[in-house]
Amino acid sequence: MSFWHRLPRLRRSLLALALSGAALAAAVGVVWAHEGREVHGFTFDVGFLVEPAYEGQPNGVYLSVTRASGGELSQASEGGHEHGGTVETSDMSVEVTAEVDPIDGINVHIIPTGFEFAPERVNQADVDGEGHAHIYVDGEKVGRAYGEWFHLKGVAPGDREIRVTLQANGHSEYAVGGQTVQAATTLSVPAMPPAPEEVGQVEAPAGMSVAISLEPDPVGGANLMVMPQGFRLAPERINAPNVAGDGHPHVYVNGVRLGRVYSPYLHLGKLAPGMNEVRVTLNTNMHQEYARDGETIEAVATIHIPDPDTSVAMQVGEAGQERIGVTGLANSLVVEVTHLAGDMSASGVARQMALSPLPGEDGGYVAPFIPTVPGPYRFRFVGTIDGLPIDETFTSGPGTFDDVRSATEAQFPRPVPSAREIAGVASAAQQQARDATDDAAAALRVAVIGLAVGGLGLMTGVGLALYAFRRRGAG
Repeated sequence: MSFWHRLPRLRRSLLALALSGAALAAAVGVVWAHEGREVHGFTFDVGFLVEPAYEGQPNGVYLSVTRASGGELSQASEGGHEHGGTVETSDMSVEVTAEVDPIDGINVHIIPTGFEFAPERVNQADVDGEGHAHIYVDGEKVGRAYGEWFHLKGVAPGDREIRVTLQANGHSEYAVGGQTVQAATTLSVPAMPPAPEEVGQVEAPAGMSVAISLEPDPVGGANLMVMPQGFRLAPERINAPNVAGDGHPHVYVNGVRLGRVYSPYLHLGKLAPGMNEVRVTLNTNMHQEYARDGETIEAVATIHIPDPDTSVAMQVGEAGQERIGVTGLANSLVVEVTHLAGDMSASGVARQMALSPLPGEDGGYVAPFIPTVPGPYRFRFVGTIDGLPIDETFTSGPGTFDDVRSATEAQFPRPVPSAREIAGVASAAQQQARDATDDAAAALRVAVIGLAVGGLGLMTGVGLALYAFRRRGAG
């Protein structure tokens, strides 16, 4: 199959439009240049949606995120319906509130009635009235909650719906009268920079320590249990003034800060196959690390995640390797686009853009825009994938993806000035006109001053002559 027919339909249409509208095929060689990178076991493929990219032509940021066929089960394998549908119960309900955290992410508070969280029995036989919760953002499942409080990271800016369902131990959804036990709330999520690293330490009270245990989850990832001593989990006091011994843990996976722990149990999502190191620190309400004699109060453990079976839908890459497109990232990733100056410094022109799924391409996303200035561009992706923090920067140039080219490169036989060039000429002409006006005004001022000085000199000369004449007459 040709490269053209392997392109998704939308990209073929846009590319055909660019080729026919700008006569690119006749003027230059068409080369698709993208940059690939491994991030937390996922493969990023980044570039312009239509390449070569020309100024003034419709284009966009292109992102493809895939994982190896043995990497993870699909997100749907963890939802309630695929584990036996619903479980009918009675006298059960739930409420949910969500608030934007001033430091990072969203704090979710789940308030159930007739239900008890039982994370220690997840994946075991159902017991009526106990289980855990599933959390959704705009209909996409983003994780499990093992307690009333949950810290949600990487939600894209905009108006978002946070929905919570109550699940049995085996992940089936609880229902009352055939209706899923659930609650939803909406909030406006602002654009926020990546969470800052912890700053400073606080001396730990005597007797404070922490231990952790890790167990592989048969559905995916691992279940973490945090066992502190001399420490009280206080998610309701997050960001409030410090109280000695109160706070919340922070968790790191392979050296990368994953987020906060608001209950003794946390589902670590779908860790990459292979050996993973998990580190947990105890932190104050204001996020400083508890320490003793400068040594952080922490616990470290490792877990090996085996390759799961590959009985899920797959796609075949160009090299024949089976890959799975990662879906649902439009709600957990954003891209910041920056135009760079010739010395590769930021020109000060940057914009944060939302990503949308690319029709016909699982794991493909696009942020449409029209590049109006040629040169290098930088794409920075920020958010989370399967709960893992993402902050990756891709810059156009040799060995990565193409810079934006001047439209005149593809024009024949006579280049047509671009709107940018016309605006530049117009601006220069206006400046020259202003300069000419300024010069004329300056010349006029000089002439007036000259006339004034000349007139003063003439009057002075006449006065002196009259004075001399009178002196002679008197003599």
